[in-house]
Amino acid sequence: MFDFNTFDDPTHGYVNYVDQATASSQGLFHVSNGQATFGVDHTNIASGRGRTSIRLTSKAQYTHALVVLDLAHMPGSICGTWPAFWMTGPNWPYSGEIDILEGVNTGSQNQITMHTSDGCSLAGSNCQGGLGCPIKPTGSNNYGTNLNNAGGGVYAMQWTSGYINVWFWPRGSIPSDVFGANPRPSTWGATTASFVGGDNCNIDQHFSNNNIVFDTTFCGDWAGSVWGQDSTCSALAGSCQDYVQNHPEAFAEAYWTVNSLKVYKSDHDAPSVNLANVQMKPIASPIDAPPVVKATTSEPAAQLTTSPPLAQVATRAPGEAYESTENGSANVSISAQEAEEGKPVLQGTLVGAAVSPAEDGAMETRSTRKVSRHLHRHVHHLHQS
Repeated sequence: MFDFNTFDDPTHGYVNYVDQATASSQGLFHVSNGQATFGVDHTNIASGRGRTSIRLTSKAQYTHALVVLDLAHMPGSICGTWPAFWMTGPNWPYSGEIDILEGVNTGSQNQITMHTSDGCSLAGSNCQGGLGCPIKPTGSNNYGTNLNNAGGGVYAMQWTSGYINVWFWPRGSIPSDVFGANPRPSTWGATTASFVGGDNCNIDQHFSNNNIVFDTTFCGDWAGSVWGQDSTCSALAGSCQDYVQNHPEAFAEAYWTVNSLKVYKSDHDAPSVNLANVQMKPIASPIDAPPVVKATTSEPAAQLTTSPPLAQVATRAPGEAYESTENGSANVSISAQEAEEGKPVLQGTLVGAAVSPAEDGAMETRSTRKVSRHLHRHVHHLHQS
């Protein structure tokens, strides 16, 4: 499940993040045909905090995982925009940050970046703080408008004790096992970006307990600070905020459409195990399944309801096939610990069904990092108290 964040943008963006009820009533969030679509206001002159948008943060936190995102559409390469799909933990930067998909303005290439505390160098760069250690993958269809024109694609991020790897495949080139019950990263060939730990960086010391985040902000510490360096954007308005405020029609393509988002855990997740060489199995997916809850032997498992209804719920134990049921609620529930021990796991396939707004006061602690306007981003972390 995800929270709809409504706090002021920690990256100083000209943006008004709204809750689920507001987003739905304004047509900015909906689920249709198994796809979750969430975007920004593109009909009104902006005011107040800025242009209305959505920021989603997963309730669950992850340490070591395989995250697979199937995108049909992401915000296009539009002046003023700063979309990102990323992970970060509490007490930044000590829990690390993994930027899987990110860019600004008219950019045509993704920038994959790691951010850590002092003492970690990856991909030949010091990952400390706001600048981090970025890799810009080659290719012309991995981000923004070009990705959308190519029919979308799939990003996969594998996080182990030894490395953090990212793959991207355009539509039509996706390995056959990526969406299966047991994806095998060791068979996927060359990575799109690879950050290998060792003496240069102890990954387990610098990355832990990360939430998954989707957001689309405007201007702010990155898109706004480089506005004048983009000849296309700077010709449109004297400032990023002026353009974003007064040209709602420009942002009709600033939306995400997610086919699926799945998170997998190793059967034997331990620092000494290379996840590429063992079978993987899905745990509760953060968008497309209800949260995992503890079931007892003496009482029925708690009923998990979704709105709109969860279209498909599946359970499996190692070696068993998935069995699907058409229900509006899920009655199967287990704990995360049970999943790691090889017991059945819960997985829903309707993206977006379990997204729910956070209640006021349910979030908890905010941690914002200060960087100069030419550095990468501020970070805001939420965790349950």
